[in-house]
Amino acid sequence: MNRIGDLLQRSIWIGPLIGLIVGLGLGLLIGWVVAPVNYQLSADDVVAIADSYALNASADLAKARMASLSKDDQARILSTLIQDRTTKGLAREADRLTALAQALNVTVRATSPSAATPSASATRAPTPGSPNAGISLNNLLPLIAIVAVAFVILIAGIILVPRLLPELRARAARATPANAKTAPATAAPAKATAPPKPGGLGRYVAAYTLGNDNYDTSFSLETAKQEFLGECGMGISEIIGEGKPDKVTAFDVWLFDKGDVRTVTQILMSEYAFNDPALRAKLASKGDAMLAEKGKTLRLETQSLAVEVQIVELVYASNPNIAANSHFQKLTVEMVPLLKTG
Repeated sequence: MNRIGDLLQRSIWIGPLIGLIVGLGLGLLIGWVVAPVNYQLSADDVVAIADSYALNASADLAKARMASLSKDDQARILSTLIQDRTTKGLAREADRLTALAQALNVTVRATSPSAATPSASATRAPTPGSPNAGISLNNLLPLIAIVAVAFVILIAGIILVPRLLPELRARAARATPANAKTAPATAAPAKATAPPKPGGLGRYVAAYTLGNDNYDTSFSLETAKQEFLGECGMGISEIIGEGKPDKVTAFDVWLFDKGDVRTVTQILMSEYAFNDPALRAKLASKGDAMLAEKGKTLRLETQSLAVEVQIVELVYASNPNIAANSHFQKLTVEMVPLLKTG
């Protein structure tokens, strides 16, 4: 049952993951296209860049720091700052600003003393993107791709997860033990033309023959409207001896109920295995031990399902090197699942 818990824990991350992807796509769409924000330099920033240039004389660095401003804006701000410093008698600052303008290849224009002076306390502030930034197809394509992928994942999650989760729970709940062998079903289900009892879900036959070393068959239980209810089946539980073919001494017959989210199991044991205390103790953790006998019937029940199992054929294999009645040549069981009512 630990695998069921792991499965459910993983599945609860699907919703948040889809939300994260959708949120990221929408955020990028709004931030890059719908309402892009572009940060411009303040007057104090330009003065600081001029001071820095006076110390390091790096024109490339100065250009990089002023890159967020257009040439016209650089010329306008520098012209205003130089005029302001000159008017106030701050010749050294005016010279530094003039040197920065030359490094930027910006033509400084003379301004009237009454020109608006940039506020020294101005700080960096977000301003809407300039009209000339434009919205190009190249900008839109990555965002469209992100939103499209997020939308596909969202739709897939909404449609597929509810359908797949019951089946995944069924597989996890009936996971076979480490020493059991698994393989695709080899016996095709055979439904009766009419349910044998009220609430019947059909009739199935599981048949094993010596040499089918990977025997494990299961049958999906569904309503007439194709609603998945659970599964039942039979598989190899224990082998003895060495060499091939495997010598099967016990089978597990099981019923899984989707609504109950659990599996009930009974172990059909050969006469030899049933009378061996060590083998019975080993298999006790898998389910209730039952001696396999031709004609014997047993019943497995969960909260809403039941399955009546009858052993219709049992033949022991003959091997002089192994104890008599220790492993099966053939074992065929008929399973009649029922939907409990009331």
